Amino acid sequence: MAWSDFIRKFQIPNISIVESSTDYDTERVGTIQIPDTLKDDNAFNLANTVSEIFNPIDFFADRASKLRYFIADKNGTELTAQEYKRYIEEINPLFTFSDLVYQAVFSYLADGNLYLYQNVPSMYERANSKTISRIDVLNPNYLSIDEYTNLSKLDVIRVNDFIKRVYYHDGKRREIEKDKLFVFPYDWQTRKNSSFICKSPLFKSYRSINNLLATYSARYNIYVNNGAAGYLAKKANPKNELEETLNPTDRDAILKDINNRNGITGNRNLWGISSVPIEFINTLADIQRLMPFEETLEDAIKIAATYQLPSILVARKDQSTFDNQKEAERSVWENALMSIVDTIASYFTKAWMMENGVHIQADYSTVSALNENQIEVENLKAIKIDNLQKIVNLKPDFDINTEIEKMYGKD
Repeated sequence: MAWSDFIRKFQIPNISIVESSTDYDTERVGTIQIPDTLKDDNAFNLANTVSEIFNPIDFFADRASKLRYFIADKNGTELTAQEYKRYIEEINPLFTFSDLVYQAVFSYLADGNLYLYQNVPSMYERANSKTISRIDVLNPNYLSIDEYTNLSKLDVIRVNDFIKRVYYHDGKRREIEKDKLFVFPYDWQTRKNSSFICKSPLFKSYRSINNLLATYSARYNIYVNNGAAGYLAKKANPKNELEETLNPTDRDAILKDINNRNGITGNRNLWGISSVPIEFINTLADIQRLMPFEETLEDAIKIAATYQLPSILVARKDQSTFDNQKEAERSVWENALMSIVDTIASYFTKAWMMENGVHIQADYSTVSALNENQIEVENLKAIKIDNLQKIVNLKPDFDINTEIEKMYGKD
């Protein structure tokens, strides 16, 4: 997806607030910089700033957001009444449902948690599917949750029982209503300082990510902080004894001679010859010897594997393609992506507080990777029927209907 689309989808939503009389000192939230190592509080930033981490997460979020979603009853039948359509078409005044799905999947896979927030107008006493006016996906970088530290998992009935206060930082630090916040963790592995907030799935690739960050740091130092490319030094004599250092006059004369007579532009010589016995000492690190490009690809493949994304679907600098990419994408849909989509849809259903089996459901009929085999079958069927019709033209007494029934049944 285009970076402009990504940035648009992650604009910070406006949300209703409750007044807070306490002024808390907190570190600035949301500053984007590439750190030295993966941590709980920087996983989301890394997913936004490092392409090898961004790409596999975007692969899932982008495809999930492009599906058609609809409201269905408990049997899966689509409900088309306007009262149900609003759950999709009027979910948020700033974002489409597609935008929110992208945000939700990205947060779920990058941060390890999905935070959904209900907005209920003050005229209503409690939240339900009719009084909720909108749903927001909260950016985890802008969220601070204070927890009760004296509770165990056996003491609570629901996740929100752990929460003391919730603050959101979108230019202004504000307290929001904890009862309107839904927290959906990726799995059961919680962070060290939390009873319910999940660690990022990226920790399954902890070593690969840290290696990747180190590679980027080394590459940056080579490109930016390497200093001089080399030095011209007076050459040692045959006895391997260093002669006296060049005096300033000799040094300036050599540099002037090199710059005036030698170079790759104009009428200057590509190669230079000096009457002074000198040698060049290279001090610039050779980036090819470090082989960072091969290492980053290997790390990218391991990170993608965290999300069950096959190596042949990992972006490469040479844009290589493989014959079995279509089969690989179908496998991703069947083994990972459909499960994520259904999970995210169920979380939006819970946030809307739908009842009686009414739920949000995804339509997979337009996914070419899932329907390609069926399309091939239908095309083959059409060819066979066309061939049978040609036989009828040659033999009018040929029973085409009987032959079709033999191949495909009466239906």
